[in-house]
Amino acid sequence: MTDDKESRFIAAAKAALDQSVQQLDEPTIARLRAARLRALEPRPRRLAWLAAGGLATAALSAALVAVLLFAPAASPPATGLEQLEFLSENDSLELYRDLEFYRWLAEHADAA
Repeated sequence: MTDDKESRFIAAAKAALDQSVQQLDEPTIARLRAARLRALEPRPRRLAWLAAGGLATAALSAALVAVLLFAPAASPPATGLEQLEFLSENDSLELYRDLEFYRWLAEHADAA
């Protein structure tokens, strides 16, 4: 039953539109035809934007690869065990005994 109402509505709308088209004057019909032709014309493609985007992507990719391949590898931070081993070594105590000498050496190294 809904399909019957819908088909009657479509037929009535088509009849009303066809009748209104017959009542249009010639300048209006000419403008509608010109607008339809303009709408159907193919638009020019903008290849310059596509080429610029591709070039930018390639340059960014090359820079990223260069940074990843040629960047110096950072040493990982010392773990707790490595720090404990460094503190427990007896050799490092000599450094602390002569700490004043090393400070004096650092200050006078700039003067030399």
